[in-house]
Amino acid sequence: MEKFAWRDLIDINIRVLKIGGLWPKNEQFKKCSVYSCVTLLVLVCITAHAAGQLINIVFVYSNLDIFAESFFVCIYKTQSLMKIYIFVRKMPLLRSLMLDLKSDLFKPRSYRQLLLIWPDVKTWKNVYYMLSGAATFGLLMWLMFPILSGSYRTYALPFFSWYPYDITKPLIYKLTYLHQTASSFLLILGCFNIDMLISALMMYTGAQCDILCDNLRSTGFEMGDFEKTFRRCVLHHKRILRFANTCDDFFKVILFGQFLYSSVCIATTLFRVASLTPSSFEFYSHIFAITAIITQMFTYCWFGAKVETKSGAICYAAFESEWVQEDVYSKRNFIIFTQRAQRPIRFSAFKLLYLSLEIFVKILKTAVSYYTVLLELSDAK
Repeated sequence: MEKFAWRDLIDINIRVLKIGGLWPKNEQFKKCSVYSCVTLLVLVCITAHAAGQLINIVFVYSNLDIFAESFFVCIYKTQSLMKIYIFVRKMPLLRSLMLDLKSDLFKPRSYRQLLLIWPDVKTWKNVYYMLSGAATFGLLMWLMFPILSGSYRTYALPFFSWYPYDITKPLIYKLTYLHQTASSFLLILGCFNIDMLISALMMYTGAQCDILCDNLRSTGFEMGDFEKTFRRCVLHHKRILRFANTCDDFFKVILFGQFLYSSVCIATTLFRVASLTPSSFEFYSHIFAITAIITQMFTYCWFGAKVETKSGAICYAAFESEWVQEDVYSKRNFIIFTQRAQRPIRFSAFKLLYLSLEIFVKILKTAVSYYTVLLELSDAK
């Protein structure tokens, strides 16, 4: 497996991030380079759009329906912008992770191990293609709404936003429409692919646990010298833990923001949907948005739960090795290893909220609670 490269498995993800100005050569931004200027231009374009929507909330707070929609879009784009900014700032950590993946310890050692990790890789690829198509379609629906509904004749834009100039002039309106379209595509493109990259890093961690488990089961049987192969397994385990800790440092802030905003966004979008006609184009656009947020959160939690399950199996795999016939010194080292391996790898947001399916259910319950509060406020008015 000399030619195996983990990076090649997510090549489409990396290519799209490169197009969006978020993946420099060798994962390293250089000052005054052309690519760094492109990245800065992308950030300025997205920031200008998000700032206009944030200011617009001040002018629509009296209308609860429009406020709910504006608040949802605003908080989503603000959180997505922060996610992109943090991603750029954390690029040195990402470079370290990519270098770790090139290590010989991390490569599958046989065709059997390749088959062992392939189901999770295939799952990630299927999720990527399915969600990328859904995200593109949903964004196009939202951006095309003024054209399909005919509201463009009254100079309506896809998103409520404040501008320091008159948008009712034809040329200014077209340029503003173009800016909203371009910034939205760049934002969704960057945000979605960052989410999938984080999922890929969790998938890599789980795959390493599978490889380690297979190596442990073969220790003393297929691999010959127990002491030598066991030391290699211990070193591999240490490298996996270091890789997981670096991953956690890389995306813990992103996860924290995701947890905070998901419930609020789902609640405000549900509130807006409740006031729309079920057969309207806008209704289906909002349903699509809710589905996207839920799927986004579920992807994080599902891959995180898989890592916890796979890492928890390392201890059991160790006991399937030929450890019984070894000397006292080897058995003592074996016991120390199994004691450490009993603690599973768990990804979290600042060690406060851990990725699991239970957290996903709690987020949905919290969203429903917020939605109920919004309905009561609406009825009170």
